[in-house]
Formats: sequence, structure tokens, C-alpha cells
Amino acid sequence: MKIVRDRTGEYGDCAYEYLNWESYDDNSTEEVFFYGYETAHNAKIKETYSNYNRKIYYQGEQPCGFYSMRDIPRSLNVGEYFDEIYSTCPYSAEWMNLIHGYDKYRKIIFPHNLDWAIKDDPEKPLDVIYWGNVPNGSKVVLNILNSVVKFKHAFYTLGHGVPQYMAPHITGINTPRVEMWETLRKCKVMVTANLLYLTDEQVHATKMCPRWKENEAFSHLDAHIMPQIKTRPIEAIFNRSLVVLKEDPWRIFDNFFTPDEEFLYYKDDEDLEPLLRDISNNWKDYKPIADRAYEKATKLYSTDQVLKEIQERVHFDD
Repeated sequence: MKIVRDRTGEYGDCAYEYLNWESYDDNSTEEVFFYGYETAHNAKIKETYSNYNRKIYYQGEQPCGFYSMRDIPRSLNVGEYFDEIYSTCPYSAEWMNLIHGYDKYRKIIFPHNLDWAIKDDPEKPLDVIYWGNVPNGSKVVLNILNSVVKFKHAFYTLGHGVPQYMAPHITGINTPRVEMWETLRKCKVMVTANLLYLTDEQVHATKMCPRWKENEAFSHLDAHIMPQIKTRPIEAIFNRSLVVLKEDPWRIFDNFFTPDEEFLYYKDDEDLEPLLRDISNNWKDYKPIADRAYEKATKLYSTDQVLKEIQERVHFDD
């Protein structure tokens, strides 16, 4: 399989940088695998591989492509070129098949490279880590931050939307991912939410999509949220940290991991701090959850395993 990636439009230390799928490139002249945000829209690249018998696209950003007036037209039509598209949004995959009348889209997870996974079982001197920004003033994220800082914590961010009173609690700004992983593996818990928080303009743009009401990912637009699996929980699991997620209407992570057995939800904002306190005080009782998730992920969701299953045409909905 030929592996192709255009890095345009990605920030320098994004999660794609560490997948290293290029190492599996065998210079095939029959099958080509595109990944990277702009690769599927690069006319020169598409022309180069237009005669290949099997053209595949790994799409890791949806449903983000459906809330920008600039991105919507090309996101809706990207499937015209490809024979298969693997999307990290199962709802958008189903919807794209539905509105176009084809069966090209498959759901998939964002994997992690085993070269960057932890190999031992480290001590966890820190209680909890959060990394990210505060998108559109999200009350959920602000509650996460206000809870996290009451524990032995780490907080990495680019700084967007972070209130000034949080500045003393910031561990690093624009920190390299490898450095964040070094801290992550010292933390008992990674807490986050698999949600996108939308502006009024983004909600309006999404409602311009054809048959938008038939996409389950758009079912709570009036609450200004959409589901999206972040890479952070996957990174946490591969570093033997326990994932604690804000429960939402979609529970999208259930597609790949089992709640209570391999990660934990908290329901309401006020539930987070007591849960973190119990984990901190009784880590030995919670550690097996993180260990089970690690064992599953390293077996099923590594970059090499996911690419192997794509090569062998495994249907991820089966």
C-alpha cells in the first residue's frame, strides 16, 4: 500500500506526527492510503494516484468539517474520489453513506503508535492531568479545571480561552507532545470530554448541510455541542492512565471501550471532584480499569493493527 500525507493545515506537533504510517509504505501501484487533514483535498496528489484501483482515506477530524462554511462543501464531497473512507465520527460516517447512497464510510478509532506507548507499569505520583483549552467558554471544561487544580495535577494548554486565574496552575504552554506524555504516565487520571463546543455561527453553518437532522452528531445543535473522540483519552490509555470522561448524549467512546470496565464516566459537574478524590485515595481499586484498557488498546488500537485491518478490509462496524 502506498502511504500519502500532506501536512498542510496541521500544527507541527499534532497527533498525526506520531502515527508514522509512512513506515508501512511498500510503493504499491494498486492501493493508496491518504491521511492528514489536507491530503484528500490536494489536487496534485489526487491526480497522481487517480488511476489506483483502491483509494483509501483516513479521516480523523469529523464532524469538524461540517460546522464551517468554508469546509462544508468539500467535506460533503470528499467521498467522490475514494473507494473507502475511515472516519472517527461513526455518526457522520453513517450519515454520509445515507445522503450519498453509497457504502464507502466506515467508523474507526484514532490509534496510537506502540513506539510511543509505555512499556512498564510506573508509579503515579500525580493525581490528574488535563490538557487543552477552554473552547467558547465551556462551563464543562471550566469545571474540569476548577476540580483538577484541587489535586496534585498537571495542566497543559495552548492558552486559548483559559481564564487568568488559572495561570499559576499551568504546567506548560505549547509543550511538545513527548514531554506531555512523560507527565501523563505519572498521572493516575486523564479527565476530559469528548465534545465540541460550538458558536452560534457554527451551529448556523451546520444547519446549512443537506438533511442535517438525519445526522445523530447534530442532534444537540441547539445546545451548541457535537460529539468528537479526542486523541487525549487514547494517549492516556496507552500510557496506563485512567480515563475519566464527562458523560454526554452520545457516549461515543463506548464504540471502542467498555464503561466501568475500561474507563469511567461522571454524569454531572458536581460529581467530578468526589470521583477524583476517591480515585486519589483508593488508586489500587481503580488501577485495574486502566490496566484493562491498556491491554485492549495495545492489542486492537495500535497504528500497525488499525492499518493492517484496513489493508485486509475488516469492516469496523462488524
